[in-house]
Amino acid sequence: MKFLLAILLSISIIPQPSSVTEKGGSFTLGPRTAVVSHCPEFDEVAADFRQEMAVPTGYALAAKRHLFGRAIILEKDESQPAEGYRLAVGRRRVKVSASDAAGAFYGLQTFRQLLPGSAYSDKKVDGVAWKAQCCHIEDAPRVAWRGMQLDCCRYFYPVETVKEFLDMMAMHKQNRFHWHLTEDQGWRIEIKAFPRLTEVGAWRDETAGYDEKGDGIRHGGFYTQDEIRDIVEYARHRFITVVPEIELPGHASAAIAAYPELSCTPDEPKKVATTWGIKKDVFCPSPRTFGFLEKVFDEVLDLFPSKYIHIGGDECPKDAWRASAYCRNLARELGLSGVDDLQYYFVKHFDSYLRERGRTVIGWDEILDGSAVESTVVMSYRGHKPAMRAMERDMKVILCPNRWCYYDYHQNEIEDLPKNHHLFITLRKAYNYDPVAQIGDSLYNAKSDLILGWQACVWGEFIPDTKQLEHQAYPRAAAIAEFCWSRDENRDFADFCTRIPKEFERLDARGINYSKAFYNVIVNMNLEEDYPRDVELEIDVPGAVIHYTTDGTEPDASSPVAPSLLRVDKGDVIKARGFTADGEPLGVLMTREFGK
Repeated sequence: MKFLLAILLSISIIPQPSSVTEKGGSFTLGPRTAVVSHCPEFDEVAADFRQEMAVPTGYALAAKRHLFGRAIILEKDESQPAEGYRLAVGRRRVKVSASDAAGAFYGLQTFRQLLPGSAYSDKKVDGVAWKAQCCHIEDAPRVAWRGMQLDCCRYFYPVETVKEFLDMMAMHKQNRFHWHLTEDQGWRIEIKAFPRLTEVGAWRDETAGYDEKGDGIRHGGFYTQDEIRDIVEYARHRFITVVPEIELPGHASAAIAAYPELSCTPDEPKKVATTWGIKKDVFCPSPRTFGFLEKVFDEVLDLFPSKYIHIGGDECPKDAWRASAYCRNLARELGLSGVDDLQYYFVKHFDSYLRERGRTVIGWDEILDGSAVESTVVMSYRGHKPAMRAMERDMKVILCPNRWCYYDYHQNEIEDLPKNHHLFITLRKAYNYDPVAQIGDSLYNAKSDLILGWQACVWGEFIPDTKQLEHQAYPRAAAIAEFCWSRDENRDFADFCTRIPKEFERLDARGINYSKAFYNVIVNMNLEEDYPRDVELEIDVPGAVIHYTTDGTEPDASSPVAPSLLRVDKGDVIKARGFTADGEPLGVLMTREFGK
């Protein structure tokens, strides 16, 4: 694949920097190379880089420059923007200039991407020339919140998986790890004041999912407070803030199974949920519940220094409150319009409680339903209308609209996954997300300063293990990373596709089980059109040609080339595959029977 080789030899940085000027020659990282900090603020960054690069190279990189030896130098430059950097790669010296330690760290991440992809290996690699193309790069992020969310409740992932997730975030210059820690199907954080939360709430009898056919296998696990401190510190070294999510007032079945008195029906049998979906047993808005959750948050705040704390607030059925005489009386005493506004009562109470302790509350966009607490931050996932409502009220927002940013959705409609949502988000769709078109020029331009940033979410219902997690997250994580970091004028999907093969080289070196849907043919069509209808076949690989057949045979490089639009009728079967200019097949065969 000559064209792929050419791509791998070019400068392929993700996310795309603000400006790149390529120069002649290369810098060679060798056993006598030094990584030197000229600013005490950057000493830890330099030390971490020496330690990380020692793994694939086997070199004990020095902290002081040898006489006339090659060096990577970190220096303070107050003129650089926050988290921004200047990277100058010469034949004998690399200089990273930044105003803060985060910028120095990101400059080194860019330098690492200039090296062969094996620079990201977690084991020693022999026989590699550790060369970086000489260049001059100016760079800074587009937004402050560049996030990834991970749901560890539907399925529990080990500490090593969480750390690998953080490593990939650091490679992509993402800086907010939204950690979903409590849910109906499992409570994953140790709370010393309430040991039954993990003794009982961290384990479910089996996993039945949506079809309610249980597998008979007990599942669970939790993170000890020592493990959480270790992960938070691990993230800090990578300039990632860990933002915990403790769900209330809904998604509380696991906590209620451990402590039934937190519900409106404490005498009824309780258990940790084994199926997915929205559960009707929710926290009762009683002094007992509020006191309980306050003690939970006290321990959470001790573990997580993050300014932001996520309290959920989504998908809370009000059935239990409506059936409760206590809740109906409470709503009247509080002067609320009805029991539904007890959601507002919950959010308002914990917003005040956490603000008194110097923290800011984030909630899913349901916290806007009914009355809204305007000091909270709205995480808009049900499209863009909730974000627009929040912005019109001058509330800050974080955008993660599910149709573009939920990475538990399919990446390609032809993938043979065991179960998943009936939606798919291709790499192209994830990359070409356009919030301005969804929000509207007028509101977006007037109030874009209220958008803290964006994130992708990886929900766990269909992701039982680390390998499937990696398959869902990558390479789409690179798409949201580039959207958050690179300004619109520096983003182009065709150019991004020329850089993806080098991204794959890095992921291969790391042993990441990423999706290969990039190499597959995708069908685009309007599902609401009657037959016959026009369909488009597309593939993202630069220079690839799609060959197809309609007679049931498997296409090869001599088969017809797919036109821009194909006219198909109900019952037609199309088989298609991408090929390189040299006739080598790409990806897997696509077979589609229309109207089935």
